[in-house]
Amino acid sequence: MIFGLYLCFVDYKSIGKEEIIYVGFDNFQAVLIDDIFINSITITFFYVTLSVSISFIFGFGLALILQQIKRGISIFHLIFIAPMAIAPPVVGLLWKWIYNPLFGLLNPILMFFGFPQQAPLASPDTALIAVLIADIWQWTSLVFLIMYAGISGLPKQPYEAAQIDGAGKIFIFYKITLPLLTPIIFVALVLRTVDAFRTFDLVNVMTAGGPALSTELLSLYVYRVAFKFFQLTQGVAAGHLMLIGVGIILGIYFKYLYKEL
Repeated sequence: MIFGLYLCFVDYKSIGKEEIIYVGFDNFQAVLIDDIFINSITITFFYVTLSVSISFIFGFGLALILQQIKRGISIFHLIFIAPMAIAPPVVGLLWKWIYNPLFGLLNPILMFFGFPQQAPLASPDTALIAVLIADIWQWTSLVFLIMYAGISGLPKQPYEAAQIDGAGKIFIFYKITLPLLTPIIFVALVLRTVDAFRTFDLVNVMTAGGPALSTELLSLYVYRVAFKFFQLTQGVAAGHLMLIGVGIILGIYFKYLYKEL
């Protein structure tokens, strides 16, 4: 990391030569004035927001539902946790085949219900949503696992006292369950946010940032600038800006959620 920070302030062409040319903040400036970088920030923010929020809602909901099931619980655990055990590149290939307009699984289902054929990964309007669905499908399992473990470990006494006092289920959920689960919610949100920000292999396999850069996340931008355009120092500078962005978001988490612990 220290060497990477050093690279942010030198000229790429001078690396490996006897005389290193220091350029100050020129690499950061080159990245910040790049329209593609600004576009990737917007796409990444949209991607992270939807991925984290939807996977958290689904995972938390599944955990609450499975707490009410007494029989066959192991089968449901296996079904809901299985996607998390698959490597992201494999998930990308799986969903890429599902979305295939010629022989994928999606179009027969759409045609059965009277909808026209679609090619989600080929359109800039639908490619990001298609990738999001794959990401949410895989990482809802992580939220489910964390929240289910948290719910299973809650003390019974507050619930027994609330039921004796005649409290309803909604009151118990908002006044007892949510406050007790705050530390677990914090952990789930932090892990999902960091994971969503560093998404690379899933998107790279499915779309490689296309079509028309509609799925170019910050991680793909850093990779493309550093290793395809061979502007290593600008790519490292973009990576450090990405790190700062993640730090700011995690700082917000700590300020508004961690203080409740």
